[in-house]
Amino acid sequence: MELWDVYDRNGRFTGRTKPKNAPFAPGEYHLAAEVWIVNSAGELLIQRRAASCEILPGIWALTAGRMTAGEDSRTGCLRELREELGVCCEPGDLHLLRRIFRTEVIWDLYVLCRDLDLARLTLQPEEVAEARWVTPRAYRQGMEDGSLFVYPEMEEVLEQVLQLAGQIQK
Repeated sequence: MELWDVYDRNGRFTGRTKPKNAPFAPGEYHLAAEVWIVNSAGELLIQRRAASCEILPGIWALTAGRMTAGEDSRTGCLRELREELGVCCEPGDLHLLRRIFRTEVIWDLYVLCRDLDLARLTLQPEEVAEARWVTPRAYRQGMEDGSLFVYPEMEEVLEQVLQLAGQIQK
């Protein structure tokens, strides 16, 4: 059984765990992470979720996942990259962009600047149907036409990602 750590409204670990998908009381949270992969051309790597996915099947999105018990968001993010795309990197390669609190989830958003050859990715078939590079303009088009998963801060986050990636790549 997969367990999730329980955090408080300040993002501090409470010392407790809950089974995956167990209800969370108000003020209880668990960790999740999302990574924005940006190449040297300023393109963003997106992935289409497998049709068999329980959440958002067939939708284009970023690499993301929920952390299992004992994982901080950076460690879990590294695991998600390895599992979903076959991408291995070091903890220092991930740059924390921001933290967003949702109803019961704390989302840590990371940026990874890396030129990746799509043909060399190892996609996890249960999670990822395909991956591709898109320009920021094409990313925004996907947000508008509904083909891309969107959350309320997405436009603001996209601008922050591009700005941070530009600083990192200098």
